[in-house]
Amino acid sequence: MGLLTGKRAVVVGASGGIGLACVRECLSCGAAVVGTYRSPREELTALAAEQPELHLVAMDLTDDEHVSTAMQEAAAELGGIDILINAAGVARPSLLHSAGTEEWQAVLEANVMGAFRVTRSVILPMMRAGGGSIVEVSSVYGNIGGAGQSSYSAAKAGVLGLTRSAAVELAAKHIRVNAVAPGFIDTAMTEKMTEKARKEALARIPMKCFGKPQDVAQLAVFLASDKAAYVTGQVFVVDGGLSAS
Repeated sequence: MGLLTGKRAVVVGASGGIGLACVRECLSCGAAVVGTYRSPREELTALAAEQPELHLVAMDLTDDEHVSTAMQEAAAELGGIDILINAAGVARPSLLHSAGTEEWQAVLEANVMGAFRVTRSVILPMMRAGGGSIVEVSSVYGNIGGAGQSSYSAAKAGVLGLTRSAAVELAAKHIRVNAVAPGFIDTAMTEKMTEKARKEALARIPMKCFGKPQDVAQLAVFLASDKAAYVTGQVFVVDGGLSAS
């Protein structure tokens, strides 16, 4: 028996490095999974071709109606939803004095409003299922901030506020809400860093390495599982000690 045997999970942002790792972890733990994406990734579509328990649904997080329709499709495909892992998000680094309003709005829209839309959309399906678990993927930047990351830090801090408030509101409905806050993880986002930026980041991390997507996925799946049945409203940092140093 796997950790998620019999569970029905939706992973939002399944084309991203962390999202794809969450899909793989959910599948390996026995869940039936719907992975949502905005732009399909070859590795994700190849996995879906191999795994009959994985179904893919297109989703535009910036559109209320599209999110609602996509989540209805996911619920119909799975026969209900027990777990939501929201791993979607974007970052557009820039110094605050030169940041554009449209750039800021795009980051807030994708991260905060996107999290709001998908979280809102699973409440009724989870209530019908008798409860469920929501895991939001935020960022350590939502806690500590970072130069050139004002929009991303503000957006991910908003996700943490949503997590805590939703946990309080939904506990009586047997829906748990937690968040993971990754630090520097080896994904397409960190691949864009310059060599200088990578060295500076590594110098700040006590463990002296970047994390792997599966480091985040394994914690997210544990929080989604019944092993964490009395855990809600919490934020778990996965950053190699960065925020503790």
